[in-house]
Amino acid sequence: MRRDLLLEIGTEEVPPLEAPRLAAQLKAAAEELLREARVEFEAAAVYHTPRRLALLVKGVAEEQRETVEEVRGPSQRVAFDADGKPTPAAIGFAKRQGVAVHELVVKETPNGPYVFAVKRTPGRPTLELLPELLPRMIQRLSPSETMRWDDSGLRFIRPIRWLLALFGEEPVEFRYGRLVARPRTRGHRFLGRREIEVRSVPEYFEALKRNGVVLDPVERRGRIERALETISQKIKAHPARDDALLDEITNNLEHPTPVLGSFPEEFLALPREILEATIVEHQKFVPFAVGEKAAPHFVGFRDGPEDRDGTVRRGYERVVRARLWDSKFFFEVDRKEPLAARVPRLKTVIFQERLGTIWDKVERMRRWGQALAEKLSLSNEECRAVDRTIYLSKADLLTAMVGEFPDLEGVVGGIYARLDGEPEPVWRGVYEHYRPKGAGDPLPESTTGTIASLADKLDTVVGSLLLGEEPTGSRDPFGLRRKANGVIRIAIDKALDLDFYELIRELEGLYAFLKDRRPLERVEAFFHDRLGLELRDDYRLPYDVVEAVLAVRDGNFYRAWRRAQSLKRLRDREEFQQLVVAFSRVANILKGQQVPHGFSPQHFQEEAERELWRAYLKAEGHIQKLLPQGDYDAVLEKLLTLKDPIDRYFDEVLVMAPDPLLRQNRLGFLSKLKALFLTVGDLSKLVVEKDAKTKTQTKS
Repeated sequence: MRRDLLLEIGTEEVPPLEAPRLAAQLKAAAEELLREARVEFEAAAVYHTPRRLALLVKGVAEEQRETVEEVRGPSQRVAFDADGKPTPAAIGFAKRQGVAVHELVVKETPNGPYVFAVKRTPGRPTLELLPELLPRMIQRLSPSETMRWDDSGLRFIRPIRWLLALFGEEPVEFRYGRLVARPRTRGHRFLGRREIEVRSVPEYFEALKRNGVVLDPVERRGRIERALETISQKIKAHPARDDALLDEITNNLEHPTPVLGSFPEEFLALPREILEATIVEHQKFVPFAVGEKAAPHFVGFRDGPEDRDGTVRRGYERVVRARLWDSKFFFEVDRKEPLAARVPRLKTVIFQERLGTIWDKVERMRRWGQALAEKLSLSNEECRAVDRTIYLSKADLLTAMVGEFPDLEGVVGGIYARLDGEPEPVWRGVYEHYRPKGAGDPLPESTTGTIASLADKLDTVVGSLLLGEEPTGSRDPFGLRRKANGVIRIAIDKALDLDFYELIRELEGLYAFLKDRRPLERVEAFFHDRLGLELRDDYRLPYDVVEAVLAVRDGNFYRAWRRAQSLKRLRDREEFQQLVVAFSRVANILKGQQVPHGFSPQHFQEEAERELWRAYLKAEGHIQKLLPQGDYDAVLEKLLTLKDPIDRYFDEVLVMAPDPLLRQNRLGFLSKLKALFLTVGDLSKLVVEKDAKTKTQTKS
């Protein structure tokens, strides 16, 4: 017999970005603690609103699994005499283990038959365990910030006001701080009762529904999207929304109800990005558009009943109009001087105390941009556009509009540059140069935006790391992880075939003014770590493939991704898995050896050595022609031709020969062979099927 387990944590309003994260932590904590307690269950699910976290665990066993422990005692020969009677050794062992002598069992072991005491501990009822487990689940939640609200010593992101726990139809009473869990929940602040008795898990969900709470965030999100779709058809415009905005609205309400508002069309003269930011930023309203132009409508979502008399709508419209008047004023003030006129004043704005002003940063960015443009073989006209883009890129930091809407940095600069009559490559580059700001954010589309983005991110990452400002734990004040990820994403998705480590070494002199700066290897190591995470997390490449590629530090992120793609495509082929095993033998025998830099084919004594040497020369000749093209599939096909010669080599050649000169020559040759494989990656890091390993080992 199994039951469902329900836990509800009732709080003051939790910030919208925090609720889903805490819900995921609660689910993970519940699953882990139940498994540790040997309590079987079918599945766990979590729900969240601003005022509650709810955990539902389906099909929870009513008892722990019993534990069975086998303790080995003396051998059978020592434990029993010739007549099969227990000896004092067996009697003493049984007594120490708390079992009867006749309960001892004999089992075969690699060392012969031994006696074992089998100790069974019955499981406790789950209902007895839950008062211990449930508080520990709550304790495992780790909000981004915490507060105290009484003298109990508890801390959480917001005060916890009530707790509810049910196991089937039985309430689970437990203490957490000054709170005692009761079979009571609370309805919506305006649509439900303050306290609701709950007698079973199904009744809990029904009670919340009757009392105005839409518990499931997926259902709330669906309601919001359907409401926007209905309104879109009504006003013949589409919502200018993004997922982040809808997520925030979803997580901020228990009962979302749409309110359609409008504003005077005179505000449509504002650039669309500024108008939409004004509507979204402060109130989290959803703006609308017709085609590429803004529409004079918005939707706000209230947490409560419908706005039947229009009171809420009029209040929303009043707020939006006031905000739009502010934005119109900021825009008109900003447009009194061109963007370029602000650039010299960047000398008064500090970027970082030891890295200087924003002006200093822009000057370094121009050098980065020039170097990138040269490596990407841009024309003189394109190089001038890149330099002008970077020169103007930070000027909007001194505008009133960016002061009001910091998220529009770059965007405002691009708009103002366009209105100033700057060429399209320049204004578009300024507009895009902060992209990507985070995971899932679009990349810059223009060449100027791409190079300005790389220059900006590289300067911040390199300068900060040389200062020793490495991110630690959750602390990353300059967003270095995010910026490094952006560099890697741009390099891969834009197919930039250049070595960033070489570029960084060439421009190290830009930071010569820094005293006590860290070694440049720290910068390379940081990018190397971020590359591994990007390949695994964002590009969904298998862990072992990424390890194989990262075994060779390469600043050409695009080529590293290409190598990983090729390894992923070929790794499951049987002959390739056998090649992996063959290469692993080469790599393993070289571990810990003092390998000479060279070798002489004239010192080869066995035909298998000469055969492998000939195969190596043939493959190496082809590979050297393929590498400039980045055709790693073809490179791996050529490496496949070495599998049989390598197998024969290890069958017939004693690498660790007694003669030291012969041994060193063979190790030197194998080192050269290994280096050829490393042009793609360390194949020994790849996980292969057992049968492939067995087949290759059988031959050797």
